[in-house]
Amino acid sequence: MKLNDYVKWTASTCARLDTILMDSLHMILGMGTEIGELQDVFKKHIAYKKDIDWVNVSEEVGDVMYYVASFCRLNNLDLEKIIERNVEKLESRYPNNFSTESALDRNLTKEREILEK
Repeated sequence: MKLNDYVKWTASTCARLDTILMDSLHMILGMGTEIGELQDVFKKHIAYKKDIDWVNVSEEVGDVMYYVASFCRLNNLDLEKIIERNVEKLESRYPNNFSTESALDRNLTKEREILEK
């Protein structure tokens, strides 16, 4: 499924609350919940030596994506464009792959210009 088709599809499975603001908050809280579930998998692995269930990890990543896609749909944000701009920003920041120096010495003006295209 294409990314923007997935974004549109989320409308068929998403609860509707009273306002776009409440719907957006629902999606943001959902993102946090799913990230928390991912964190728990790795916390239990580190603290208790529990094996990582990669099927569960994949499911939780899918749930995070669902909430992100729904949030974008609700707020008329083009997820494909967001991803493209993110790639451009990171390529600008790390023209020769990641480096700590590039991470610390960022050109925020240039990055903002990329994001505003």
